[in-house]
Amino acid sequence: MMRKLCFLILIFVWLNLVNSSVEGCTITKGYAVHMLTLITYDNVMVHCKSKDDDLGVHILNFTTLEYSWTFCENWLESTLYSCHFWRASSIDEQTFQVFNRTMAKTCYQGFHDANTCHWGIKQDGFYLFDNYARVWAKQYDWNHGRKSSRKPTIESALVYP
Repeated sequence: MMRKLCFLILIFVWLNLVNSSVEGCTITKGYAVHMLTLITYDNVMVHCKSKDDDLGVHILNFTTLEYSWTFCENWLESTLYSCHFWRASSIDEQTFQVFNRTMAKTCYQGFHDANTCHWGIKQDGFYLFDNYARVWAKQYDWNHGRKSSRKPTIESALVYP
């Protein structure tokens, strides 16, 4: 009985190690979070983290328009990443979840390890690309922590990912 338990624990640890990068997402789905800023005249600072990973501060501007990272969703499908955004020349800031269980459904593209959540950062707020409806939907305003009441619209300034 003890040998079976040790064997099962060993398999669990091995699967967890294999599942540690998106290319190795053998048991769970792999995702990427991709951010694109259209605010090119100002620095947008981004600090993202999960319970296990602090991704550090990144600066988006006219020389670095994009930032992204990849990960495997955990076994319980409860992976959560939050980001704090702020702008260098103003008091504008915002903090919200850029990946959670609900967004995973929006970002899922039918792949095992190549699903992407696309975020657009604009002067008026933050947009998430809905892979099913094929539109950029405004989710948050700068300085406000509540969801926008606007219905999803096609944004011509944001190019399809």
